[in-house]
Amino acid sequence: MLNPNDTSKADNSQIPMLQPMGFGGILDATLSLYRNNFRFFLAIIPIYIVWIGLQEAVVIWLLEISNTSNLDNLISDVENLLDNLVYMFCVGVFVIASSKIYLGKPITFRVAFQQFRSQFPIYFRSSLLFLIPYTILTLESIETSIITLLSPLSLLSLAFLCVFYISWVFYGHAVLLEGFTAMEAFGRSRILVRGTWMRVCSITLAILLLEIGIYYILGGSLGVVFALLGIVQDGSLMEIIGNLLSLKYIDIRPTSLDSLIMYIVYLGWDAFTLPIYAIGVTLLYFDLRIRKEGFDIEMRVRNSQDLM
Repeated sequence: MLNPNDTSKADNSQIPMLQPMGFGGILDATLSLYRNNFRFFLAIIPIYIVWIGLQEAVVIWLLEISNTSNLDNLISDVENLLDNLVYMFCVGVFVIASSKIYLGKPITFRVAFQQFRSQFPIYFRSSLLFLIPYTILTLESIETSIITLLSPLSLLSLAFLCVFYISWVFYGHAVLLEGFTAMEAFGRSRILVRGTWMRVCSITLAILLLEIGIYYILGGSLGVVFALLGIVQDGSLMEIIGNLLSLKYIDIRPTSLDSLIMYIVYLGWDAFTLPIYAIGVTLLYFDLRIRKEGFDIEMRVRNSQDLM
């Protein structure tokens, strides 16, 4: 039984503290920190599962009573925005927890949520601003246009989204760990990324691919087991595995027993891999501060009573 007052007591001595890390070092430290403190992160994961599961149930009910395609699209767009916000909120809690663990400070489930709650209004506003360009480009009508036309304007928009995302990727860390306001946080993130955009982009992409790769390995393995045991009956072995893996990116509603089983498995593995991104980007954030601010970062950690 997980106690919200339990302190993470794992041995993280093999993770270099306040030292620059290379490409492979950040990925290795990400997995080590998650593995060593898995029980602590496990206390946060169920919140994501329950919230997304309940939200999906409400969306299915709304779609059943909806009678127009425009309303269906609106429901789907709102759901996507809420999904992204819930994801960002969980990432925020993981950022606080992983930063405390990395710096060797005591952290409990309760303390992580209390610190997140104290910064929630600013973090919420900055998350909305951060998600606006992505949300606009993924609206049902616009998304269809991008896929079918792939016009120069659409490609330019996607390129802008990539540049924007990487430049502001540390906005949450600036809010939650340094106490910046919403607009100041975006400026702080740009300062950290400036001059190292390609490195930040490549490492962030590698972290995302690591998360996706683990999801695919776990999802594919369980898909094979389900198919061999006959737990799900729809389609061939490869179709079952393909359906499970595609759930991460394709909107498939759990409207039958087979699809419900697949959705539960997807949601579980999605939540299981969720901390990987937050931990990896947090380690990259500290790596940039160490490289760009030098000794000053160590002085802030030891002598200040900031939000870290």
